[in-house]
Amino acid sequence: MADGKAAAAVGLGVAGLAAGLVARSLVRKGRASDGDAPHPEGWKAVTVLGDAEAFRRGGYPEPLRRLADSLEVRIEPAPGDKGFEVHARFRADADPGSGDDPGKVLRAALRDAKQVFETGEVLRGTPRPHGERPRTLLGGAVDAAEDDAKGEGVL
Repeated sequence: MADGKAAAAVGLGVAGLAAGLVARSLVRKGRASDGDAPHPEGWKAVTVLGDAEAFRRGGYPEPLRRLADSLEVRIEPAPGDKGFEVHARFRADADPGSGDDPGKVLRAALRDAKQVFETGEVLRGTPRPHGERPRTLLGGAVDAAEDDAKGEGVL
């Protein structure tokens, strides 16, 4: 009798999981993007807490400053008076250089400039606060994912 109840519970769980995955795929199809689709005009944006004039003063924070000559930059108030938004894109005549994907380069520069402005440093997950750790198979995969994620994802 207990085996029948366990099998029914597992079956119900699997059915619930399948229904959830189907619902998720239907919701994703209904919208054009999850917030990270390429902008048709190449703009990337990040919301920064603080004063926009302090952000502009003396040039932009690193590493956005390194790219500033190649960029068009707009600074606008953020919705709900929550800081400001920095919108940037490479100018049509600019060469982003380095051979990397320009979108990733710009995304990383915006993310790092936001962190420098808000905290005074670029926050890193590695090396860990407790020092070096031995390389393991799973640890190496996590480190690689952290390194690759720098230029990916929603700002």
